[in-house]
Amino acid sequence: GSGINSAIQNGYNSIVINGICKENIIYDARNTFSPRVLRLRGANNDYSIDKIVDNSSYEKTVLKAWYTGMILMVDNLTISGGDRGIASWSNNTIVLRNIKVDGYKNHGLTIGGSSVLDGKNLIVDGSYSGASSSETGLALGRDGVAYLENLTITNNQDTGLELFNAQIELLGTNVFTGNGKGIYVGTGSFLKTSGTTSISNSSDYGIKVDQGLINSSTGSITITNTTSGKAFNAWLSNIFISDLTATGDGSTEESLVVINQSSSIFENLNINNSGNDGIESDQSVINIDNLTAKNNQGDGIDANSTTLTVNNSTISDNKGDGISASRSRITVKNSVISGNEDDGIELNSGSNLSLESSTISSNSDDGIEAYENNYIFVNKSTISSNSSEAIAYGEGSFLHVRDSTISGVSGENAINGGNNAVLKITEDSGSTVISTTNNVA
Repeated sequence: GSGINSAIQNGYNSIVINGICKENIIYDARNTFSPRVLRLRGANNDYSIDKIVDNSSYEKTVLKAWYTGMILMVDNLTISGGDRGIASWSNNTIVLRNIKVDGYKNHGLTIGGSSVLDGKNLIVDGSYSGASSSETGLALGRDGVAYLENLTITNNQDTGLELFNAQIELLGTNVFTGNGKGIYVGTGSFLKTSGTTSISNSSDYGIKVDQGLINSSTGSITITNTTSGKAFNAWLSNIFISDLTATGDGSTEESLVVINQSSSIFENLNINNSGNDGIESDQSVINIDNLTAKNNQGDGIDANSTTLTVNNSTISDNKGDGISASRSRITVKNSVISGNEDDGIELNSGSNLSLESSTISSNSDDGIEAYENNYIFVNKSTISSNSSEAIAYGEGSFLHVRDSTISGVSGENAINGGNNAVLKITEDSGSTVISTTNNVA
């Protein structure tokens, strides 16, 4: 009930815990004197044996440093119970090594007020049956900074990792499973991942970014089994992710990746088995290199008022279009769009398409369908073996074909333009071939 607190009051600041100590260690410099440095460590180097357990019936925090400017070091311990497990506010340095935080009612850890968290091998488990609906594993806010290596956060009803006006870098192997939202990056926050991050079995979003930034230029992120179907969502944010795989269950009617009023760069992006579109965007700028979008129940990509560049990619076997675009500027390079159950690419409402060194084939409707004042440039590309016309366009749309092969299947035109359509055919360093078995190419 008082062993640790008594030792601190007697001037000790490095304390070994052997077994289970049931007490709350709370320092608030506004009310009481606090040590400048405090170390709490397990005697057996095993957090499952040595523990500090809440003694307040879930009313207080187990370890709390408030306005202390303290260096608090905790290693090889379990911190269990309480309203919160560990809480720091205002210019503290928290160093955690080989610890577990569990059994809390509201938050596992809350770090803020310009506090710094340095952690390695940290487990935050929200499995307490009496937890509140706002249960969160780690909340980092108000200019908090964290560097964490090998972080595991599980089974929180609301959020695994939550950021507000904060910065965090994840190193090593990081696992988020069974949370409401796996990771939430809120206003003014920055998430950097340099290791491997896996997110699974989220009941809401895998990752949600609202007015925040993500840089995963050297790490990888995998998102699976989100029961809502929402793997990644960004709004008014900046995103750079070098390796993202998002896999749905094919049934939930949500798009796996949603980019809204944001700027995004993706490299090595794999989007599979969405219950709706693979990628859905609105009023955004998106650059993707090496995309695989397959087996989604809607379109591979649905772009609205978006500037989209896709390079070195495969968009195939989706139930809708490969790419559907409205009021958007689309560039497709060195890519294959095939086997989709509607059009390869569908353009609407003044969109612009540049198709370069790419192939559109074996789609169940048109290769390209474009109506309502669109511009299409097909350069050094092949459009063939689609079930309907290779290119169908009109209503004031303009098609420019250069150094390309446009082939219609049996009984279909290769190019069908109507209602004030304009067609321009040119050759540069190659040749243009337009062919069909129909009597009109």
